[in-house]
Amino acid sequence: MNIRVLLADDEPVILRGLKKLISWEELGLTIVGEANDGNELRQLIQTCNPDLIISDISMPGCSGIDIIREIHEKNQQVKVVFISAYQEFAYAKQAIQYGALEYLVKPVIKAHLEEVVTRAAALIREETEGERAKEMLDHYERKNRTVTIEELLDGLTDGNRRAAAELIHLGAIAVSKYTTVCLLETDADLSGASHWEERERKLVHFALNNIIKETIEEAAGNALMFHKEGQFGILVQHETPREPIQLAEDLHGKINSYLKLKVSIGIGSAVSDTEEAEHSYRTALKALRRKYFVGLNRVIENDRWDSESSKSPRSLGHTLIELQGSLVKALTSQQREQIGVLTQQLLSLIKQQAGGSKNVAVSNVYNMILVLEQEMSHIGVSIDQSYQESSALLDRLSAHCTYEGVEREVEALVQQIYEQIARKLTNKEAVQLGEIKAYIEEHYKENITLDSMASMIYMNPYYFSSFFKKHTGQNFKQYLTEVRMKHAVRLLLETDMMIYEISDRVGYNNARHFSDMFKKMYGKLPQEYKQSAKVE
Repeated sequence: MNIRVLLADDEPVILRGLKKLISWEELGLTIVGEANDGNELRQLIQTCNPDLIISDISMPGCSGIDIIREIHEKNQQVKVVFISAYQEFAYAKQAIQYGALEYLVKPVIKAHLEEVVTRAAALIREETEGERAKEMLDHYERKNRTVTIEELLDGLTDGNRRAAAELIHLGAIAVSKYTTVCLLETDADLSGASHWEERERKLVHFALNNIIKETIEEAAGNALMFHKEGQFGILVQHETPREPIQLAEDLHGKINSYLKLKVSIGIGSAVSDTEEAEHSYRTALKALRRKYFVGLNRVIENDRWDSESSKSPRSLGHTLIELQGSLVKALTSQQREQIGVLTQQLLSLIKQQAGGSKNVAVSNVYNMILVLEQEMSHIGVSIDQSYQESSALLDRLSAHCTYEGVEREVEALVQQIYEQIARKLTNKEAVQLGEIKAYIEEHYKENITLDSMASMIYMNPYYFSSFFKKHTGQNFKQYLTEVRMKHAVRLLLETDMMIYEISDRVGYNNARHFSDMFKKMYGKLPQEYKQSAKVE
């Protein structure tokens, strides 16, 4: 049997060297074609019908991996030997076990090439023409069936209920107690535009495809793999609730171990009817989006955190405002332990409000930092220059792959503010200012005066006025008014109290004077402000 050989390399000197390196004819092989790039190799495969291909793995047009994948998908009985200058290319070595006969490193050694070619020739001769023809026919049947099943699974997860019956008719699925969809995606950015990155992306996809297939074939029960919108999907039919989790964890461990690749797997809700697979698919997508909050390289079960809080968004919003105010107070009064607690509470609340959306979380953290910046400017503390530009701040927050990174960013910023205030205030002044602010916060509804506050910390009223303005950037009366108005707004929005009742509650015995002061600060009379808030 004369064995037909194709040689492929984008370097002519390599092709010439390969032809002269060994005695091809003496080994019973005939070189039937030479390709200078991947596209030419693809064409020669069709026209020359080779038995053996010896090809560079990296060529213009398409890579050797593209070629071997096409050979594999078409079940062509062609042996492939890769050659490459990339000795440490782990993915190429990994690809060998999925189809390539051998991987030779340039410069190719004569003895090594001769040994590989001899072995390839022996394998080829063992396959009779009848067996090859039968295998090719079987492959085409399997290929057509695989394509059909993938199309039906795609339709099923889009809500096509008839697809379930067709899958049962094909024997692809059976009746089971539960059906669950799992989705897998890589955590690394493999969408780069360079030739090397594109080759790497294809190799990763190739390797993942094979590991997923092997894992679901080994697992007990019935599972099918499909591809959808750049993600790997697995439809699992099972009898016990934990089977999809066990399958996902097994798959995750193999990918981490064999490919050293970080991936996230989202597990959807189990449904009792395969026709409802769309719901499981949607919840798997939702679970996968949670990786921003729970961390990368994990198996993530269906999102169940929407019910963590029974508070309304409006109530959560008021809590957020109160926490921000408490954090500002803790910073200015240098309550170190309280600062850490409040920062974590704020970040946790923002995470809760986000509802699984990265954009909402980043936006809320951004607004929180702006509030801090504004409040700190009142006492002469400026935030790091890198936060000064709004666009730069948003970019910096959005660049984090997980919410944990945003949390560390905010904690570092708060620590920086704390240290600036500590340098700005002496210990004694910090304590005194903290006492004054705490007293005002607790007794704002009473008749508080500059003289009474000065006497509380044993200061002359004139010195106290200067002291207060120096460390807060505001005069005492202005600060007291802002505290009272803050509580007035809360009472307006959260209670049904009359205006005169609110006026009395926040320290004004004259409702008209209270309304005038309120309008001066907020641009609207109290009742107008309340009505506009309801409309919003």
